[in-house]
Amino acid sequence: MRVPYVKVLQSEAEEEIKRLRRNNQILREFKIRRAGDFVLIPVRDSETVGEFEENEKKTMGRVGSFERISDFFIIKGREGWEKIMEEIEIKQSPRAIFLDEGVAGPYRIRKLRRIYGTGKPAGIYRENGLRFLVDLERAYFSPRLAALRKRIVDNCVRDSREGLIVDMYAGIGPIVIPLLKAKRNVVAIDINPEAIKLLVENLKINKVSGQILIADSNSIYQCIKGVEQLIMNNPTQPIETTQKIIDSLNPGAFAHLTHISKREEKIHFRGVETLEVREVHGYSPSSSLFYYRLRKK
Repeated sequence: MRVPYVKVLQSEAEEEIKRLRRNNQILREFKIRRAGDFVLIPVRDSETVGEFEENEKKTMGRVGSFERISDFFIIKGREGWEKIMEEIEIKQSPRAIFLDEGVAGPYRIRKLRRIYGTGKPAGIYRENGLRFLVDLERAYFSPRLAALRKRIVDNCVRDSREGLIVDMYAGIGPIVIPLLKAKRNVVAIDINPEAIKLLVENLKINKVSGQILIADSNSIYQCIKGVEQLIMNNPTQPIETTQKIIDSLNPGAFAHLTHISKREEKIHFRGVETLEVREVHGYSPSSSLFYYRLRKK
């Protein structure tokens, strides 16, 4: 299979492999191979792509869904999680495995119970060439939304006319930081002070700076009605609240939002042109997470 890789001298390979493993960059499901005096290492991000043999011992079976962040794993607290834990323990050499028992509270913190290993659900996570400090005891984050975040960023960058972009529920910054890297004018808002602290650290890690505000976005949305792009990645928010915020936007402004609904249910927002509706992933047997890209009329 063709995957990204880096090429290093054989004499330097051992140290480089250790470094890449510490940063969770090696694609463990593929075999490292030699090419003359060089060692080719399959990694998550690289401009160079080549053919690599799959490592059968490390391949996970179809045992159910899980998430990997840094050197720890998260399993949903559903029937059959014991089998998933066993598979991860044997084939992935995790530092820790946590059982996800739901999201609770105004800050949407995941309730996690460690079922294997040691330490906290925290570490450095890499996404689309950027690094993020994640601590799930302090702020919500899910690697499952990486493709959605990239789509929102790409849409904002394409549609932006150098106006203001506001991320109303910015979290640790996985949307804000790539927008800042793209030289866009961004304001990040979050009600959770711990998420903001992590966001500040992530700005430093990725060598960007931006405007940050600790606030309840739903209480101050009328103050930001002049924005060009508004990001509302808060899928459990009531439709009525989202509609009020959309109503406050100026004509021509874009809104990017997520919402959980029944798969056959189509949400229609007043006063907007619906540019895109996309199913992100399943949420329950009958519902899914959807992404909406709207433009105010």
